[in-house]
Amino acid sequence: MPVSRMPPEHPRQVTTTILAEELPRAIAAALPFRPQAGTRFRVTVEPVEESEDERVQALRDDIAVGMDDAEAGRTIDGEQVFERLIAKYAGAKHPGRD
Repeated sequence: MPVSRMPPEHPRQVTTTILAEELPRAIAAALPFRPQAGTRFRVTVEPVEESEDERVQALRDDIAVGMDDAEAGRTIDGEQVFERLIAKYAGAKHPGRD
């Protein structure tokens, strides 16, 4: 699954203080102890770049879906696709063209 990139106007990370009972399950499960209710935690959240392995796996997954579609006959002729696109955008203005 691709990871979306944050627009530059958004902060790279956000830090806040929350109570133990407000911790997301995934974070609470990663703790080596069960926190007592009322315990405060400082939590920092920041985007994580997708690793090369994750990008490669996502690409493989997308290819597998496409291959499954092709084998099941869920395809459209390329010429038809281009004809539809040309018809759809024939009147569209092109930047830099008159």
